[in-house]
Amino acid sequence: MNEKRKFTCKLEDVPAIAGYLALRLRADLIDFADFSDVFSENYVTGLVAKTTQCNQLISSNVLTKEIKTLTDQIGNKAKSLRVMLNKLDVYLDMADGQMTVSAKSIGTKLVRDSIETGNSEGIVAQIRRLLVGVNNNAAVLQSKGLKPALIAEMSQLADDMESLGNEQNFKITERNRHTDENIAAFNELWDMNVFITDTGKALYKGVDATKLSDYTMTTILKRIGTGKSGNTNTPETPAT
Repeated sequence: MNEKRKFTCKLEDVPAIAGYLALRLRADLIDFADFSDVFSENYVTGLVAKTTQCNQLISSNVLTKEIKTLTDQIGNKAKSLRVMLNKLDVYLDMADGQMTVSAKSIGTKLVRDSIETGNSEGIVAQIRRLLVGVNNNAAVLQSKGLKPALIAEMSQLADDMESLGNEQNFKITERNRHTDENIAAFNELWDMNVFITDTGKALYKGVDATKLSDYTMTTILKRIGTGKSGNTNTPETPAT
């Protein structure tokens, strides 16, 4: 993510501020237009359009929740895998000395280590390495009671975790892309907000205290229901 916020208020506050300022600007448009012909009904229309765009952008929070759901699903698969490994370890110990590799070196510990680190790609890779050893010694392991269904379940679990991990990675990339796109658009709207408040302060400071407060960011935040008296992190001008 390369785009940096120009504001420190909540993302959703930026269009709320813009909506408030659009109303104020229309009410005071004569004063603003007299100050500069940049301010016109077209400017207000542009402000409203940018506000609508920001409100309609996909929130990165939605993707974050989807990513968490996938993470939980991967975690549940890992729990199921632990149960399977517990059973497999017994069969491996029973067949130890009769296999082409020792029970300890076949790879169940490496799978558990990957589970501990929460690395789904590592878990999948280690399961598949483990299954190579198990399949190479299938005859002796089945003679000890290992059922083919257990091996099939572990193989399917590896496929499922790979699919979930791929989807998780895709959504993480999408979240980062949407976050950049959102912040770029919200930064543009923030610049418009600050341009209006700075102009309003220039017009009304020392002239009209009531109108001046209409263009003071701390006052605006209180009026839209997010600011707290004497406690706001929102700057009066964009961060540099």
